[in-house]
Amino acid sequence: MKRKVKKVMSVVFVLILFLAACSNSSAAGYASAVDSADEALSTAAESAEQAGTEITQVMTEANTGENPIIVEMTMPQETLGGEDMDKTNTDRVTVSAGNESFTVILYDNEAAAAFTEMLPLTLDMSELNGNEKYFYMDRDLPVSAETVGHVQNGDFMLYGSNCLVLFYDSFSTGYSYTRLGRVDNPENLSEVLGNGNVTITFQKQ
Repeated sequence: MKRKVKKVMSVVFVLILFLAACSNSSAAGYASAVDSADEALSTAAESAEQAGTEITQVMTEANTGENPIIVEMTMPQETLGGEDMDKTNTDRVTVSAGNESFTVILYDNEAAAAFTEMLPLTLDMSELNGNEKYFYMDRDLPVSAETVGHVQNGDFMLYGSNCLVLFYDSFSTGYSYTRLGRVDNPENLSEVLGNGNVTITFQKQ
C-alpha cells in the first residue's frame, strides 16, 4: 500500500509541475492546452484509483503564475466536481443550430451581462475533444474564473477572457472557466451539434 501511495504522490507531483508550467505559458492555444491538461489529470486519476484513492479536485488559476496549485485527495471519493457558485438570473438566450433551438439560462455575473449586450451573434464554432464547441471572439469579457472540477452537458462558459465554450458532454477537468450559463434541456444537444464544426446563433429571448 505504501508503494502505491508513493506512486500516486509522484504522479500528482508531476501533475502539479505540469499545471504550473501551463499556467505560465501564454503561447499555447486553447485546444492544445486543454488536451495536455486533461491527459495529465487522467493519468493522475488512474494512478490514484489503483492505490485506492481518488483526486477530488485540482485547482489552479489559468494564465497566471501567481496563485498556488492545490491538489486535494481523499479515500474514497464518489464524485469529482463542485456546486455552481453563481446564481442564475431571469435572462434567457436562444441557441440555434440547424433547425433546432435550445434555451440557455444565464448566470448573474458581469461576463454573462456583457455577453448579452453583444447579441445577436452567429458564430462558426470549432469542435474539440468530442465534448465541446469553442469560438475566440475579437473582444474581451469580464473574467471571474473558477476551477469547475466537473463540466456538465449543456454548460456554457468563458475560457480566458474571449473564448466562448459550449459543452455537449459531461467530464472532469482541471481547467478554470467563467460560468456564463447552462442549457435548460440539453438531452439531445450532442446530436444537434454533431461531431464537427458548427454554426450556432445566439439571440436574446
